[in-house]
Order: sequence, then C-alpha cells, then structure tokens
Amino acid sequence: AAATGAAAAATGKNIVFLLTDDQDALLGRSDEYTATGSLEAMPQTQKLLVSAGARLQNAFVSTPICCPSRTEFFTGNYFHNVRMPNGAGGCMHADTSGAADATGLFGSFDGAGYDVGIFGKVTNDQGSMLEALARQTSAYIDSPLDFNDYDGLDYYRAFPNGTNFTETLNETNPVFGTTYQTAQIGNRTLRWLDGDRSKPFFAYVGPHAPHFPAQPAPWHAGAFVDLALPRTPNYNASREGKAAHAAQNPPLSERAACWQAHHFRMRWASLLAVDDVVGALVDRLTTMGVVDDTYFVYASDHGYKQGQWGIGTSKQHPYELDVRIPVIVRGPGIAAGATLSPISTNVDVLPTLLDLAGVAGAGGVDGRSWAGWLRGGSADGWRDRLLVEYESVGTYFNDHSPAWEDGNSTTASCGGPMPRGPEGANTTTCVEGEGVCYFVDSEASNSWRSLRILNESEDTTYVEYDSTWSWNESSVEFYELYDLRVDPYQTRNMYENASAARRAALHAEVRAYYACAGGTCP
Repeated sequence: AAATGAAAAATGKNIVFLLTDDQDALLGRSDEYTATGSLEAMPQTQKLLVSAGARLQNAFVSTPICCPSRTEFFTGNYFHNVRMPNGAGGCMHADTSGAADATGLFGSFDGAGYDVGIFGKVTNDQGSMLEALARQTSAYIDSPLDFNDYDGLDYYRAFPNGTNFTETLNETNPVFGTTYQTAQIGNRTLRWLDGDRSKPFFAYVGPHAPHFPAQPAPWHAGAFVDLALPRTPNYNASREGKAAHAAQNPPLSERAACWQAHHFRMRWASLLAVDDVVGALVDRLTTMGVVDDTYFVYASDHGYKQGQWGIGTSKQHPYELDVRIPVIVRGPGIAAGATLSPISTNVDVLPTLLDLAGVAGAGGVDGRSWAGWLRGGSADGWRDRLLVEYESVGTYFNDHSPAWEDGNSTTASCGGPMPRGPEGANTTTCVEGEGVCYFVDSEASNSWRSLRILNESEDTTYVEYDSTWSWNESSVEFYELYDLRVDPYQTRNMYENASAARRAALHAEVRAYYACAGGTCP
C-alpha cells in the first residue's frame, strides 16, 4: 500500500525528474564515442548535476522510441508488458494508460501525499494523457499540448481542486516574455515551486529538446556554428551484416552529411535552453533551502544516431547510439562526481524514485531500484544483462526528421532539402531492396528483440528480428551478434561465426527474458 500523506510529509525527500527527448549519450566533440556525448553542450548540467552527483555510465532504454519508452519510465514495465493486445492501436503499439493510473509514477507520488507537478511532454498522446492524469490524480499540470511546436501557444492546465482549462499564449506579448517552449516549461515549473511547498514534492519536467526539428531558443540560434558532425568509425560504414532495410541503403551523400551536421549543431543549441532550466531549478531550490533534501534525476527517453551504419538521423535500432542514454542522479547520500557502472534501464526509474523518496509503491513492476548502490551500497547480485525490444512503427526515410533552419539558409548551403536518397535517384516510390532510398525504419525488417550483456568477461549485443512479432521457433528472420570488446562500433556481425550451442543459449535466454513479468524479470 502507498504511504499515507502524513508519513510522506514527515519523511519524504523531494524529487525533480527531468526527461529530455532523443538525447544521445555518446556523440561529442570527437570522431570517436565520448563518455558524456551531448552533455558536453550543457555546462550548467555538468557542474550542478554531473559533478555534484553520480553519472550512470551503463544506462539503457528498453525500447528506443518515444511513446513505448516513456510508458516504460512511467509504469516500470517492459514493452512486452505494456504492448497493446496484438500490437494494434495504442501509442506506437504501447498502452499508455498505466502511466496515468494510481500505480504509475505520478499516481504513486500523488497517493503518498506528495505535491505533484507535471510540466512538459509526457507521452506522444499528450492531450489524452494530460486529461487522464487530471482525472485520476490531484496533480498540478501546466504542459504544452503540441510539444512538437517549439513555439506552440496552447498549454493544458489542471489544478488539484479539479479545475482545468487550455491557456493560449498571447503570441505578441506572452507570459514570461517568449513563446519558446523550453523556456515556458522552465518558468512554469518555477512558478509552481514558488507556491506553497510545505509538503514534499515531485516535479516532472519534460523538455522536447533536442528532438527534431531541434529548434534552438532565439537567443541561442547562433551557438555552435563551428561544431563538426562526429564522423565516428561507423559513420556511413558498410551495411554488411545488417537487417535488410539498413543493408540495402546506398551510401549517404554529402548533402545528407551537410544536413546531419546542421542537425547536430541545432540539437546542441536546443539543449542550451534545457541547461538553463537545470541551472534555474537548482538555483531556486537552493534559495528555498531545500536543495539538500531533493533528488535530481536527469535522463532521456532514448538515444540518437546521425549517419552511423549509413542509416541516417533516427533511433529505432538495437545499437549503442539508439539504446544508451545519459542518466545523472544528484541528492542525499549520493557521492559527488561518482561514475557508476551497474547496467540499468528505464523500467528501473519508477521503483528507484519511489525508493529514494521513501514511498512504498504498489509493487509488481518489472524494474528494480538502484537506490542501494546509488547511495554507496553493494551492487552484488545486480543484473548483468537486459532486454531491449522494438516493434516497427512504420516504414520511413532519412527526410522524416527535418531540422530547424533560419529561413531557407541550410537548404541553400546544403544544395537542397534533407534528402530521401542520393542525388539523381528516383525516390518518389521507395522499395526495400532496390538500394535507392535511405531507410531509417521498416515494417518489413525492423521489428526486433535484443539481449544486451555487460559484465567483466562479456560485452555483447544479440538481436533477433521478426516482422510478424510472433516469436515462435520458425518466425525469426534475421540475427545479429556483436562482441563490443573488439567491435565497439558494431560493424561486424559475428552471428554466422557463433557455435550452434552459443546461438541456442542466446535464443533461450532472450526468449525467457521476453516472457518475464514483475519479480521474474532479472
């Protein structure tokens, strides 16, 4: 049972959970992977969270796309346990309803007597999700309805007394002086914090950045003009040994690379406003005298790649750039400047936050709490492997993710719009296997489940593809196997070299993990 409001008020720690969108963990100012990736763009976050808290260096998501991943964060359950029956409907195949109910992240804190504030993107079915949260919790909600529009005017507002309405910003004289969404989210959070915070609080802050179009704040539009696109060893590398949609991709053109470089700069520029929000939140809680009683958790809903393996700008794949995320935790009992290595995943966030706050959740979730080893305890017996799952949400191409540009400037400097295929190719109709278009997802060949193993003797990614999502003994269509100790950029598929016994063992393990629920999950 959840803790009573009185118990929470007496013992609970405050929680600030910041969840960005599409923020990678590995692409920095180098042509190799870096330890902090896009966090390099965020000096305040590095000073106030990374240096003052712990960075989880082996943090992953269980599904590398927005809506399923966010549902996993908010319910503590793997994709196979939040997937819609037969995969039909839902939000990118996920049943998001659990994110709003009493056992979800927001409902658990609400039921424990916390003041709950929700600011920013929650799930991709944003309007219905915010309405459900308003009905099923007493949370204070102040969030953009159209998170895809960085200058969107409509904000859904709901109050603990049951009142709710849509606020439309005055475009020429907006509250807080700007329509820019990240600044609005930050200022709306600060406004709530300035209210009566006599009870412990849980603040969820969900900026859309750096998701495409990665529009920076007007005051950051000129940032990072000299930043180069990381040409990592797997950038535009051979697609040999990849699933059909990736294997058939033609080499990325210089126009594609030009747009990727621009997109990379805009992603970092858009993160500067997020960095400002982090700085403002820490400053405000310091002024309030509660910063030392507050846990800050910073994460992204998945990673991102930009031309690696010749796939273009996307997530959706079982590779390190897609599934690794930045995760930082600062708060009481957590050693400043620590780097922690246990393998963690987004389904762990719900039980971890409840545990850090001293709140008893409903239990039965798939994830496990990090609280013990975050606060210096032993990680003995902790998992050394995890399941990652992705069911294709459609067949689409490199030009699906346009980056913000100042007028027509990038189109002009790159020699045309972001391309769907090489110059001169007929990309009006894209047929998988013809090698004409830059595929980034495919209903025919990009539904998969993966086992990620990481311990002292093994660093492995094993993948099975099944476009029917049947997962019977005859439905698996393709396999991948990477030894990241010798192939950290995942360019050599070693499945054909593996012994029959090794193949059988990996298949048996991923099949068993896929069937897990609650306490049976590793």
